Amino acid sequence: MAADIDRMPPIAAVQASLHRITESLAAALAGADAERPAWSELEWRLAPAVAAIHGISPLLATALRWQGPPHWSSFLAEQRQHTLLRQQRIDELLATIDERSHSAGIAVVVLKGAALHRAGVYAAGERPMADLDLLVHPADIDAAVAVLLALSYRDAGTTWKHQGFDPAGADRGAILGEHADNPVKIDLHHKISERLPLSPTDLTDLVYPPHAHPGLNRYPRAAALLVHVLAHAAGDMTHRGLRLIQLCDIARLARSMTAGDWEDLVRLHGKERRLWWASPPLTLAARYFPNVVPQDVNAQLERDCPWMLRRIARRRTLAGFSYSHLYIDPMPGVIWTRSATQALRYVSSRVFPTREQLTQMQVVARTGPWSGEPQWHRQSQVRRILQWVSSRPTRTETLQPVRAALARAH
Repeated sequence: MAADIDRMPPIAAVQASLHRITESLAAALAGADAERPAWSELEWRLAPAVAAIHGISPLLATALRWQGPPHWSSFLAEQRQHTLLRQQRIDELLATIDERSHSAGIAVVVLKGAALHRAGVYAAGERPMADLDLLVHPADIDAAVAVLLALSYRDAGTTWKHQGFDPAGADRGAILGEHADNPVKIDLHHKISERLPLSPTDLTDLVYPPHAHPGLNRYPRAAALLVHVLAHAAGDMTHRGLRLIQLCDIARLARSMTAGDWEDLVRLHGKERRLWWASPPLTLAARYFPNVVPQDVNAQLERDCPWMLRRIARRRTLAGFSYSHLYIDPMPGVIWTRSATQALRYVSSRVFPTREQLTQMQVVARTGPWSGEPQWHRQSQVRRILQWVSSRPTRTETLQPVRAALARAH
């Protein structure tokens, strides 16, 4: 890794460029920046990396109101075409799963990105999907696994959130952004939960339809889809892994929601204050996409958000909450804790991870979207702590697309 970094521009310059590009592209997608940005040569070379990291390349291909250099324009056009072809494969796969699950008497809920497409939130080819997320009732999990295995998928490992499946013999066709031939992975869930930052927050009862039928199902209501999108965004914010496409998801859903849908969201929050974590992603979405989130709704949710988290969410940029932040933060989720006891538990878990956490880290290193360079995850905890103390270690999840973009620009 050190040799690769030596051939790169100074890391501080890369970090500053990533932040600037991220904020500029966010403004462009919101329609607030119609002028071509005055980026340096380095920034134009890094722009494809930022677009890929944030999952917005195909959306930028038609949304931008300015023209960039030829290599930038060709990258966006290629990404849109690859995304469109890949989505056609996903649609075909969903049709097969619908048929097979219906025959098996299994109710399957299509989640997140695929659900947004099916709801018409995005046009074909606008939004990439790294994988296909499906939810089944716990009693149907074995039957659902049998359906996927019959489709020539193989077990790729289980995390605390889902059981992963890969198509047999599939390899990635590109290391930067989307490629039509990239394998369509499937994450099978029997519950919906996020660790915010440590204890699981279960949302299954809000997401699973009360009258699900065999075959593919939608979310029970628009507010339930928004809750899941917000929860996923919040979970990613706890480790500075938020993506701009997630804010676009929130903004587009918010624009389509009626007053009744927003009332549903407030009811789901309820006296139990279940959605105490929803305000930070809503606040960011409202900042970058003004007038899409009702102020009174966000104000109600914000009142139950921890004071420190509320304050930081108002000030920190998207770049700071995302993989555009190049350096590894040893305690990124501490601001999400709701008490001193929770904060101490979280710090302890980061310094002294449990065997389960170490196992999950290995699964991520093997199956994650940047699994080609899992050095950080494979190191011992002692070595990671020494790096935290003695230097500012960088994130493989960011450096890999950065290297790919710099190599592409030559």
